[in-house]
Order: sequence, then structure tokens, then C-alpha cells
Amino acid sequence: MSVDSTQCRKQIDELMSLPQQMWLLGAGVSKESGMPLMHPLTDRVEAMLEGDEQTDFRSIRAELPKAAHVEHVLSHIGDLIAIASRSEAKKVTIGKVKRELTDLRDLHARIQQHIRDTMRWGYSPANEGKAPKIGSQAKPIVTVDAHCRFVKAVFNVRRAGLEHRPPVAFFTTNYDTLLEDAIALCRVPAADGFVGGAMAFWDPDRREHGFDTPFSLDGGFQARIYKLHGSIDWFVSEEDIVVRRREGAGYPPDEPGRLLMVPQATKYQVTQRDPFARLFAAFRRAISDPNPGLLAICGYIFGDDHVNEEIERPMKYRSSKLTVLAFVRQSDDAGNEHALPAALSRWLQEAPWRERLLVVGSHGVYHGSLENRYPPAANSLHTWWSFEGLTKLLEQGPEAAT
Repeated sequence: MSVDSTQCRKQIDELMSLPQQMWLLGAGVSKESGMPLMHPLTDRVEAMLEGDEQTDFRSIRAELPKAAHVEHVLSHIGDLIAIASRSEAKKVTIGKVKRELTDLRDLHARIQQHIRDTMRWGYSPANEGKAPKIGSQAKPIVTVDAHCRFVKAVFNVRRAGLEHRPPVAFFTTNYDTLLEDAIALCRVPAADGFVGGAMAFWDPDRREHGFDTPFSLDGGFQARIYKLHGSIDWFVSEEDIVVRRREGAGYPPDEPGRLLMVPQATKYQVTQRDPFARLFAAFRRAISDPNPGLLAICGYIFGDDHVNEEIERPMKYRSSKLTVLAFVRQSDDAGNEHALPAALSRWLQEAPWRERLLVVGSHGVYHGSLENRYPPAANSLHTWWSFEGLTKLLEQGPEAAT
């Protein structure tokens, strides 16, 4: 049964005005800024590879489920690296060919480098007869305007009149730098665990950063940034120190394995080591905070089981006062009436905390069940699920929600 549209919009609007809030942002928020989604990125990386590396990439991709993308390929290669490392011959079979351990490591590093270059300059796949757009250092196609508008809406509009204003915690699975670039351009003081400027080193232990306590007032920071999958400008130095490297600098050297982006092999194991251990620990701490708060999710398709588990585990506690507000595009799968991501469908039906889950989709709004509480008008879709629509809602309030 649908509910009054004004009431529904007002409820969503009020949630986004809660003083204590965190955001989980995925690849979808960067699409309109010139960044590819995961499957177009996978196709682009495959096209950039050459020779045996391209052949091996295709063989691995063919062995994985059709929905798998480049992160799954990297994780699979990481598993093969682990197997080859334990074997006497230091080899594994890809397709019908034996590959050396060094070949696997080089392939993993090359894929990361191609992801980095694509995300640095931008890529838009061919669409409706239009040729693809490929950014380059000489002519990048990436823009930061949408992210700046979002940051201004969060801080200049939503938090302008709040008496109690803890920092906003931003968790992102993206390895582009659009979020932190926008926060800096909008002059919002932020901490991300690094000390320095264009060249910086990882040092989250500084108390004034309050990095491990996302909502603390330490340092006067208005935002804290946690990049759960690393970044295109994170490197491991020769001294085994994590650094943020200025674009164009030759140090640390761009050697295989130094780029710290897209955790390889089993993510559980990777997240037990710094910096990922600290990033995910902060994520757990934010979700488990005893004060009432909001986890707003946009651009994330719930395809990362590890991240999903991190959300689900603390939400089960009876003491939890967190509300999850997920903005998602629903697929047009004719065989699935709801066409929501599998994790959201399961949570809405089975999770003991489903009453604290509100899903705003392109085809409807769901709260506590798979019953569509607010279907769109005939022959139309809701637009507020998108990054642009969400930003408009933040800027203009419930009347902007469509």
C-alpha cells in the first residue's frame, strides 16, 4: 500500500538532517563526472592490456560469474598468487597455460596501473551510437562539479543551522580522488589519516586528527574521509611507508606492487593490515556508535560482501540507534518485481533491524519489507535515487524529491 507522498518525502528529508551522519559512496556517484562504472572499467582495462596479459585476463574473466568485474579479477589473481607462492614449482595454470609467480604479480600490478590511469583522466564508454570518450593527461574528461555541489549541500545547507555538529564521516569504495578534491575546494576542514599536502605520509595516530573516532570533535575537523579500497595516489615507499604521491612525481617509483589500491586476494586478510585495518575499524566504530545517527548510501550496488557484512553485523545489536538510508537504481529485470540488490532484498525481508532500513529506489520506496510504499507515477521513475537527485534533495528539501 502506498503512503502519502508528502509524508514519505518529509521522512527522508528529516533523516538527512540528523546531526550525526555518515555516508557510504560507491562508483555510481562518479559516473556523471567522467568515471566509468565497474563493468565498463573492466572492459577498458581488458582493452588496455596486451599480449599474454590480455589473454590471461580474458581467461580469468571467463571463469568468473558473468556479473564479475575487475575487482573480482584482481581478487582471483591474488588467490592464484597465494597458491603459486605455496607450491613447489611457483606456478599455476591460467586457461591452458602455466604462469610463473612473477607473471601473476606483474599482471596484478599492470591491471592496477591501468585502473589508476583510467580513473585519473576519465573514461566514458560508447553509448547509443556515440563513440567512447577516453581522457588523457593532455585532455582529461573528469570534472569535480557534481561532488562540489554535493559537499556544499551537506555542509552549507543541511548543517548550517545545527547547534550540535559532529563531523560527517565519508566512507567510500572509490579510488578516484573526487571526494577529497571537492571537500578541499569547498574549504571544509577534513582529516584522512595522512599528514602533509600533495606529498603526505600515513599517520592516523595523531590525536588531533581523531581518525579512529569518526564523530569526535578533535582538531575541529568538519569531515573525515575513509577510502576503504585505497586510492589512485596511495603508494608504498621503499621504507614500507604508505604515502600519498603527487601526480607526476617519480617517487616512490611506479613499480609493480607499490600502488595501494583495490585490496588483492582475500579481503578479510587484507583488511587486517594497516591502512585497511584502521579504515575498516573506523567504519565499524561509526556504525556501532551509541548515539542516534544515519548511514546514507549512494552509488553503491551492494556487490562487496565484505562491506555488506560490516554493515549487517553491528546493526543486529539491540542497542543500535542507526538508521540506514539507501539510494539505489533498480534494474528493469522483468523476472524480478522489485529488482533491488540481493543484500537489500534480504535485509528488507529477514533482518531483525529492517524497520531501521529505508530504501529509496528508482521504482519505489521500501521500509521494513518489500512492499512498495511509494511507487512513481505511471510511465515514470523516481529521480531522487541518483547522485544528482540526492544532491537536489539536500539543497532544496522534500519538495525537490521526485
